[in-house]
Amino acid sequence: MDDLIARLDTTSNYQSSFTYRVTLPITDSEIEYRARLDYRREPADTLCGYSYLIDYKAENDTCHYRNFAAYASGHSFRFDRNRLREYHHDENPEPFVPRGRNLGVHRSGLFAELFPAEMARQLNEFRAKPDCRVLFFPDTTVQGERCHAILVTDSMRGEVACTILYTFDPTTGLPLYRETENNPGHLGSQTVVVRYGPSRTDTRFSPDHFGEEHLLHAYNEVFHLFREGSYAASDRVGQQAPRFDLPWSERRFTSDHLKGQETLLLFLDTQGQFCTPVRQTVEAISQQENLTPVLLYADREPEATPNPAGAIVLKHAAKTATTYGVTGYPTLFLLDPDGRIRWVKVGYTPSLAEELELAIRQMRHPSKQPPH
Repeated sequence: MDDLIARLDTTSNYQSSFTYRVTLPITDSEIEYRARLDYRREPADTLCGYSYLIDYKAENDTCHYRNFAAYASGHSFRFDRNRLREYHHDENPEPFVPRGRNLGVHRSGLFAELFPAEMARQLNEFRAKPDCRVLFFPDTTVQGERCHAILVTDSMRGEVACTILYTFDPTTGLPLYRETENNPGHLGSQTVVVRYGPSRTDTRFSPDHFGEEHLLHAYNEVFHLFREGSYAASDRVGQQAPRFDLPWSERRFTSDHLKGQETLLLFLDTQGQFCTPVRQTVEAISQQENLTPVLLYADREPEATPNPAGAIVLKHAAKTATTYGVTGYPTLFLLDPDGRIRWVKVGYTPSLAEELELAIRQMRHPSKQPPH
């Protein structure tokens, strides 16, 4: 087993196709992805240690474009369900910071457990856990195929939390099959089966294969249609805010109601990792500075969410978000009383409150520039 794990951890170049099938017995539902993984070990990258590009498509996905996830040298990109998200460590390191089981945006998400280095790390962690049993079966047969096999049984408080069966090619050490059962025997159980197609380790990727330049070429239309919004949001400073008209309880709320008021428009969704701290900051600053807070959710507001600032909360605002150039959440706009955009913040940083307070002062006293 040590040799298998070492081989995974030191794999320099790896290319494979695979199917990834998720089954949920409680709803009798199943979804299957077909994907291609390109991977390269990057010892000099202390943030991650490898680069990757995953191109994938679900069998029931109605999106016209193929989805992808990529990372290289501190830059992470994801396109899924008509949304392009990108994270740049040099601009905002927060999404890359590990928090508990979340290893950072660049090492989490769908398929992250399939990277060779991550697979090696997970197996070593399983072996070190006192309540986890790891069994190695050399030169065995699984589903009629000769292989090396590893069976992991991970328990929590004396109860089995998940089982994972790995099989590897006995000659190359590359993965052939992986079956994970989460919460076995429970109503909320989930089974994930990965079947690998042809794999190789002799591919020589071009230096920029995982970087932005290659992605712009390979997914040109996606970046043209979806990325311009993310960057246009920041480029809108000084422009008139687009008009919107949305349902509000049993009435309608339009941006015309905001004329004459200093306003914070915050676009949110229920999935964004930093939506809650940004909302809390906006509520606090709105009360402190006497601004009008407007919260626009892409779908709907989470149940039982406190509203201490009496913010205007609007739902189903995804189309409005698009008109404002928003493709990532949270995104915050500061509007002056004339409805002009004076400041934009995409994402979250710990200094958000200070940045927002400075933007408000500069809006109210434009002749007073901050000291250098």
